[in-house]
Amino acid sequence: MLYLNIRHTLPRIGIDMHISTLSSRIKKPQPQGDYEAPQSKLGYSQPSMEVDSYPSRHSYGHSTMKDFTKQCGDQGKSDVRQSTSKHAQDTWSIIDNAARKGRDIFDEQADGRLSAEVSKQRYIEARAIPDPIVTMHPSELHGTTEPGHHSVKIETSSTADVKYNPGKFEVYLQDRGSIRMWTTEGHYDIYA
Repeated sequence: MLYLNIRHTLPRIGIDMHISTLSSRIKKPQPQGDYEAPQSKLGYSQPSMEVDSYPSRHSYGHSTMKDFTKQCGDQGKSDVRQSTSKHAQDTWSIIDNAARKGRDIFDEQADGRLSAEVSKQRYIEARAIPDPIVTMHPSELHGTTEPGHHSVKIETSSTADVKYNPGKFEVYLQDRGSIRMWTTEGHYDIYA
């Protein structure tokens, strides 16, 4: 058996209305001013002391990297000059004396180097250690005073501020009605 199912919705209308308004107010006087408070911008700087102890530390051997690098560079150049001169002298000595009968020039050079090292004078150098350099910076007064200023300007209006908004009334169709029909077999479709 066939069953006829019907579903319908009713049409709905909507109403939108706005009430007319009237507002009037007097414009208040508007003061405008500029104020800057007087200020004293005077102040004292803090006293300071700078101590440069580098000359004193340098005399003990605590050098900066720049001084240490310069000292090692100068020492290296001096050692290269001395070594070059010594090797040249030893070479000429070998050239002049190595072929002579009964002489062992290499043994003589080794003995000469050993006796020169043994006969070196050892001494202690006494030097005055320089004092640290102390620089004092006394406290100083700096800055200025500012007197400040004050000014006022008032703006007024001779007319009132009036605003009128006219009312509105509008009717419109919010939902259209509908009728829907379909058939089912053996039962009604109550969930559709």
